Amino acid sequence: MFARIPLNRHLLIIPSLLLSCTAQAQMYAADMASSEWKTLSTPFSCSLTHTIPAFGKAVFTRKASSGERFYLEAQAKISFPQGTAKAETLPPVWRSDLAPVSLGSFDAVAGNQPVNLDATQITPVVAQLTAGMNVMYSSQPVANASSGSSIMRVVLTAKNFAEGYKVYQKCVADIIPYGYAQVARTSIHYAEKPEALTASQKADLGRVARYVKADPKVVGVFVDGHSDTLLSPEAGEAQSRQLAEWVSAYLVDKGVAESKITTRWHGDKFLIANNKTAAGRAQNRRVTVRLEDETAHKEFMKKEEEKRKAEEKSNAEKAVTEKIAGDKTARDSTASSSASSSRKMTPEEISRMVEGFDLAHPK
Repeated sequence: MFARIPLNRHLLIIPSLLLSCTAQAQMYAADMASSEWKTLSTPFSCSLTHTIPAFGKAVFTRKASSGERFYLEAQAKISFPQGTAKAETLPPVWRSDLAPVSLGSFDAVAGNQPVNLDATQITPVVAQLTAGMNVMYSSQPVANASSGSSIMRVVLTAKNFAEGYKVYQKCVADIIPYGYAQVARTSIHYAEKPEALTASQKADLGRVARYVKADPKVVGVFVDGHSDTLLSPEAGEAQSRQLAEWVSAYLVDKGVAESKITTRWHGDKFLIANNKTAAGRAQNRRVTVRLEDETAHKEFMKKEEEKRKAEEKSNAEKAVTEKIAGDKTARDSTASSSASSSRKMTPEEISRMVEGFDLAHPK
């Protein structure tokens, strides 16, 4: 016979009919009046949170590029016992005809998140809560001095769950299924004589645009066009410019702020493959789209500052070297002039000078 526990108190210390007469169960649950399931939605994550007074909270969560998970999070002073625990349904008090249903066992771990379930373990829990059935997590019995042993029980109250879960599911359906790392570097390769962006290229750029619009941390988008070397330098630069501008225009059309985009073109200055083969040239004909978030921007600015300081130091050292060399040249010239002016003339030199002096027309 299963013990019926009224859910109108936050914390109950009750005798357990399933244990010995000296065992007690410590139960945490929201009462019917205060039971809430709150959804928090962003383009990259969704969560459905149930506050459990005096214990902490229960959370269903889903993030971009990861599966759904569920966890219990305890407050600082609450410690859910480690070891094998179990989950089961807890029928409402007015359904005395229903027996509890086991939802399996799990390992409770140390820390403030003792219970963590994956998508497979979550499914039966969601089914029971949606059907209006409370779900209870019970620790293994723990010995204590006062009562012999005790069990901690944490209850998820089903009231308002179904409505909250519908909102949560809508958020999950709209979540962006990729993260920053997956779109931070995108390369668009084009044919020898492109006439417009292809459907596949637009799809790749659409992913980038969707992410940039959703993530306020992206502060810059750099679009760089490149060509192979089959064309003349002028024609290659013109082609790389045309493709880069097509890409930038498409991103703007998809809602990316034009002020965030920097468009550049380089012709064949930056080859990445052997240009003597068709496959290599196909790799060289490309437009790269690079996102810069706040972290990357700070790192970029840090490197630019370090570069600027290094250049200033180099220029200062060069100026000092040039000044030293100039000063030495000046000293050498002055010394030579002084030496020349202070040297005594020989009689032969005086004679030649006098002979060359026109006394009738002195200058």
